[in-house]
Amino acid sequence: MPENNQRETAYAFNSSDIIATYDLDMDVWHPNRKHMASIACEVLPFDRYKKIQILDLGVGTGYLTHKIIEMFPHASVVAIDAAGMMIDKAKIRLKAQLGQITFKTSTFQELSEKTKNIIGLDAVVSAFALHHLLRDEKLKLFKYVHSILKPDGWFINCDIFNAVNPANEALYRRLLYKGTQERSRSMKNEEKTLEYIESEYTTKEKRDGDNPLSITEETQLLIKAGFSMVDCFWKEYREAIYGGKK
Repeated sequence: MPENNQRETAYAFNSSDIIATYDLDMDVWHPNRKHMASIACEVLPFDRYKKIQILDLGVGTGYLTHKIIEMFPHASVVAIDAAGMMIDKAKIRLKAQLGQITFKTSTFQELSEKTKNIIGLDAVVSAFALHHLLRDEKLKLFKYVHSILKPDGWFINCDIFNAVNPANEALYRRLLYKGTQERSRSMKNEEKTLEYIESEYTTKEKRDGDNPLSITEETQLLIKAGFSMVDCFWKEYREAIYGGKK
């Protein structure tokens, strides 16, 4: 994604209207978020009380960072996001852990310049953020992530993906719309038709600058960036967790 496009994506998220309902909306659109954060923490092969250093790419409202510090209470985290208002929201969620977190406002393209002193990390993690990048931008980011990890350091990504088969993609989207309809009713007391939800999701994808690849393409990019033990650790329909070791 060209840098100006990612800035537009960051601007889309730098909205008080979006941030006010962001976590509830995420629970409606992505009901596996809690489970995915738990699995990401479980996959990281570190002793629970080790003092580890982690970078969170696209911290958002701090959901994944909060889960990581719950799992690894002595961890220190560098939390990156391009939207300053998201970081402000994350600081509210993480108010009890602020002494363990360094926040930085940066697009992914600016990351190498704004994090020059960050190296020797135990892990880099991300959740629902990297699907905004195009293939070449993602490969460049993966190579950078590989360069700042310690030997045996890990990269773990929780995100959305396209199916390789168009028929499967259509099936997964239908299931997403149906589940979203049910959750909108139960969690927000909103009654929406499937057609409305499909239109809403399509508009959201365009607004957010979504460019998801398939999980196969993602893992191949990790291998190309130099990672080993690359695997998909969990998958359900269009959501998955994958990663690898330096």
